[in-house]
Amino acid sequence: MKPNHFGLITSSLLFLTFIVLSLVFQSTTYLYIASVCPLLIVLFLPDLRSTQFIKPNQAKGAVRLITMENKDKSDSDFLVILFEQGFVKWNSRQLYFNLDDIMKDVYIKPDPFAATMTVLKYDLFLHRRKKNWVGISLPQLQQRISQLSYTTNEINRLVIQMSDISDLLQKPVSQPAAAGRSVGA
Repeated sequence: MKPNHFGLITSSLLFLTFIVLSLVFQSTTYLYIASVCPLLIVLFLPDLRSTQFIKPNQAKGAVRLITMENKDKSDSDFLVILFEQGFVKWNSRQLYFNLDDIMKDVYIKPDPFAATMTVLKYDLFLHRRKKNWVGISLPQLQQRISQLSYTTNEINRLVIQMSDISDLLQKPVSQPAAAGRSVGA
């Protein structure tokens, strides 16, 4: 759900205005009106639980975004998101990462206990307002995990093909069909 900043600011200012009016005029009527305003504020609060942003410099080593190095020292087609178990909030709807946070030429120790999940092209989408932020649909990953021998709590790596990300970045923004025109399949 998209946060409505204007509604949040307006309802907060209304609350503060009626609190000040109740103090200045010592009126219980203004105080009663002010007591209803938090209900308006709650309506406009953004749903923070539905989205998680990966910020490696704030996570203190709990997560890293790495492009793998090929044996021939050429750029790899894989982006690996390494994270500690429990870092990803699987009850969220989206997991966003910034393409500017990707590290290159980093060696990763092989981990025999690593549980890896592949992120497919249709699991990815761009953030509407933030440039270079790519989102992953977590409900779609959870649906596929149910068919595997491990759970979301065990996953500590997500693997994405860089070609899928570059295709996503080149995809034009979809436009709705004009009125009276049909959309062909």
